[in-house]
Amino acid sequence: MNQKSECAPVNATFNQKAGLRITNLCKTFGKKKVLKNLNFEVPKNGITGFLGPNGAGKSTTIKIIAGLVAPTSGTVEIEDVLMNGSSTAVYQKLGIMFEAPTFYNYLTARQNFKLLTRLQKNTEVDIDHILKIVGLSGSADVKVGEFSQGMRQRLGIGQALLVQPEFLILDEPTNALDPLGRKEIKNLILHLAKNEKMTIFVSSHLLSEIEQICTHAVIINEGKILAAASIDELRKHGVQTLEDYFLELIEKENQC
Repeated sequence: MNQKSECAPVNATFNQKAGLRITNLCKTFGKKKVLKNLNFEVPKNGITGFLGPNGAGKSTTIKIIAGLVAPTSGTVEIEDVLMNGSSTAVYQKLGIMFEAPTFYNYLTARQNFKLLTRLQKNTEVDIDHILKIVGLSGSADVKVGEFSQGMRQRLGIGQALLVQPEFLILDEPTNALDPLGRKEIKNLILHLAKNEKMTIFVSSHLLSEIEQICTHAVIINEGKILAAASIDELRKHGVQTLEDYFLELIEKENQC
């Protein structure tokens, strides 16, 4: 068996104006290197899939972007603003939903949103409009404890919309959902990109699901970027499915 070595990092750029730019990003927990010199961009006005298996480093990357985890080294820029911890202005452009959003189950959807807007000191947001966008107008006054998993995920996306973001990050939004729930989330993401004019960065290990809605893909495994391209470009080069392409990349990586 050949000893596995680290290949040269991929410089994943799309030659378009970037909504997000990650440069030489590394993260180490103890002796474990979780992120290994990530370089990639997310183009504006599209849906970029951040794809890879569980444990690839997707959630750690998103937590660094959100400012919840400090990088060991490297930089993050959103809309050309460097995120260095000293400026909060960039967060006014950023909405994030993590994999399992939490709410007060004894409050209604509307009450949860009203509480969040007060905490955010955001008095201008139209809560009813956001509930309508995520398809929960009819359940606005139902306690969240009675919601299905799919409804909770859509409420989580609505929570990310309360800051009226230009850039939206969704971490595993279709995880643990049934086919109908996954379809609702995919339709919602398409609506947000097309009708609300948001740049969307969506992480998932369900490559076949996300392939249906993404305009671009960044593929990560074991903390390294393996590839980045538009979906159209991949298809022009004979890629049939992202899942097949990912397995091919993994095989090449194992031979590196």
